[in-house]
Amino acid sequence: MSKDQSYADDEVRAIIERALKEDAPASTLSHDDLLSIGAGVGLSPAAIESAARDVTEARLTTTATKRIVSRRRRALAAHALVYVAVNALLFLVNFLTTPGEWWVLFPIFFWGLALAVHAAFGLSSKVSERRLSREKRRLLEAANQGVTRLAERRKGVRVAGPVDQIEAPSVEDAQTTHDEPKVRRQ
Repeated sequence: MSKDQSYADDEVRAIIERALKEDAPASTLSHDDLLSIGAGVGLSPAAIESAARDVTEARLTTTATKRIVSRRRRALAAHALVYVAVNALLFLVNFLTTPGEWWVLFPIFFWGLALAVHAAFGLSSKVSERRLSREKRRLLEAANQGVTRLAERRKGVRVAGPVDQIEAPSVEDAQTTHDEPKVRRQ
């Protein structure tokens, strides 16, 4: 290829994407690596930071939405299972006690309407902004706690409360008694 050749933005993206697919690095890139690549192609660090935040936010939004929809569908499946089990039992009771009077049709019909409304909500992929922001917050808190708790497990500290209130037992305490970690009073 000629060094004097120039490329349009969409061609640059296509070339980089194809090169990454063919020669993918063994591990993921760090943020510093990303900044140096951006500097190498003439992008400002602020533009890279902004794009990284946007990509992270989009990934967080997608993950939160998938978790919410998955939770809704599991709840709908549980509701449908309970509907079938309870109404089968009611049908059996109705058949064995009063076979000529089919009162069981009333709970089947009205509960079926409620299940249909639940299905319309549960199968929808629309998520409110409030619910989405709450799930994002949960994901971020879980990620932060997961890292903290993992580090504590490696140190041998048992988590019994907020991390900043727990102190590890000393060597003397561990030799004399087998008590749980002590909680500092504030």
